Amino acid sequence: MDLRNKTILITGGSAGIGFEAAKQFLEIGSKVIITGRNQEKLDAAKKLYPNLIAIKSDAAKAEDAISLYNQVKDLGGIDILYNNAGVGVMPSNLGVTNNRHLEGAAYEMNINYLAVIRLNNLFLDMLKSRKESAIINTTSVLSYVPSLLEATYSATKTALAFYTKSLRKHLRIANSHVKVFELLPPAVETELIAHRKIKKMSTEKLIKGLIAGLKKDRYTIRMGYTSTFYFLNRLFPKLAFALVNPKKSEQYLK
Repeated sequence: MDLRNKTILITGGSAGIGFEAAKQFLEIGSKVIITGRNQEKLDAAKKLYPNLIAIKSDAAKAEDAISLYNQVKDLGGIDILYNNAGVGVMPSNLGVTNNRHLEGAAYEMNINYLAVIRLNNLFLDMLKSRKESAIINTTSVLSYVPSLLEATYSATKTALAFYTKSLRKHLRIANSHVKVFELLPPAVETELIAHRKIKKMSTEKLIKGLIAGLKKDRYTIRMGYTSTFYFLNRLFPKLAFALVNPKKSEQYLK
């Protein structure tokens, strides 16, 4: 896929993976629109990279999605929709009654999964009208092997992975040229898991891999040890689960 002169919308683009993606897409000649729900972070990103277009939009809110679509349409539309926004809640023991289990699960599912479908539905006809266009969904190594510390987060990423594969096939059945990419990161250096003492990939390396995969039309982009876990889970699922969930992690669920 040729990324030069393409317009890309990156949700959750004011920090972490999304912000690094905005930076690197700008460097290769793309026009970049970012969203986020924190105006201060959006302003800071715009200050560092004046060519960015920053729009305040909360992925959890349907009305914000509609407003975002209308603003992007007024700007001339997009060629690539990068569904990057994601959230996680602090771990808790699901075996102990707590009303927060449902509240946290609904929060994660809404942003990590349902919001993606919402935006895709809004922008799909726009993307179909472009000569070359794409949707990028960020899933996770946890879509292969669930984490005890991120049970619902893992579930949302599994749901998104299945949806992504289905969407790709459905678009082909509908004779659409819109490409659907899945980015599978390992643990990445972001605020979401800043407190975790585990091996993490830099956002810079992750996005370099994403861009390389897009240019080669590699629809499933597995980064770092994600490829290893893909095969390990198929052959030795108990070992893969144990590696993702070492005994010491259980202390957080007491």
